Amino acid sequence: MDVSRLQLAWLASFLAVAEAGTMTAAARVLHLTQPRVSAHVAALEKEAGGPLFERNARGVSLTPLGSYLLPRARRVFDELRGAAEDMAAHRGELAGRLRIGSYPGASAALIMPLLTAFRSRHPAVEIDLVEGDAVRLEQAATRGHVDFAVRAAGPPMAGELPSVPLCEEKIVLVTPAGTTDAGIGLVADATVIVSGDPQGGWADYRDRLETLDVRPRQVVVATMPTTVTAFVRAGLGLGLLGAFAAHAAACPGTASAELPAPLWRREVRVVYRPGAVAPPGAAFIDMLRQEGPALTAGLAAWP
Repeated sequence: MDVSRLQLAWLASFLAVAEAGTMTAAARVLHLTQPRVSAHVAALEKEAGGPLFERNARGVSLTPLGSYLLPRARRVFDELRGAAEDMAAHRGELAGRLRIGSYPGASAALIMPLLTAFRSRHPAVEIDLVEGDAVRLEQAATRGHVDFAVRAAGPPMAGELPSVPLCEEKIVLVTPAGTTDAGIGLVADATVIVSGDPQGGWADYRDRLETLDVRPRQVVVATMPTTVTAFVRAGLGLGLLGAFAAHAAACPGTASAELPAPLWRREVRVVYRPGAVAPPGAAFIDMLRQEGPALTAGLAAWP
């Protein structure tokens, strides 16, 4: 392989496909079209002298040739990012890439409001956002796909990832506007709509209800918080949501009622990827701690 002919864009597409598992997912990460990513991989395979991926119905997997290249390609980009960060530090600037993991409620209430200010202060930093549930965020941090993740309480963390508490998000009851008695007792024998994983992602709420011996007649698990509020507005049930999501998804005809602490609060933690957090990540976490309390006033309790 003639390394002088290699292009960084080819290696970037190769890494994205190896980490995302499909050409289409890699294209979304890189903000390119799928044909462009495929062309980059094909050009790299031509220089390498053989296929780097095995194509199958579920996506792609590395060939032995691709497995040889993967760690070296990662080191190339790690060295380049390190050089960019060192040069920026020498100029008194912050540079590199910031890769944030978050769940949708925190993205709406915390991450997005801070990104504009962060970009203004640090224009040389590239920013990526990965959203998912607690399990996916933990996996992303473990695999180094994100520098850190803002993770709500949920399934216990399986690994030994370092983490620190950020705040306690309130859980609220979403009711039709004008409801006078918005206590948790309303849920008994009612239809309850929650957001989460349709394969069983309402356990966080179920455990709390079982503690109070409150049993809904039916539970509907929706993927998006906006679906929860739409159901409530249509008179099809009551909603249980994290306050971040409830605030972002609020719509006319619904209201949110705070439920008693400490039972109806859930811990939000910052989970770190293995190793030290790069300067852009450390700077953003510092912004979260400094500006998060004002952004989420009434929605969360901060230390």
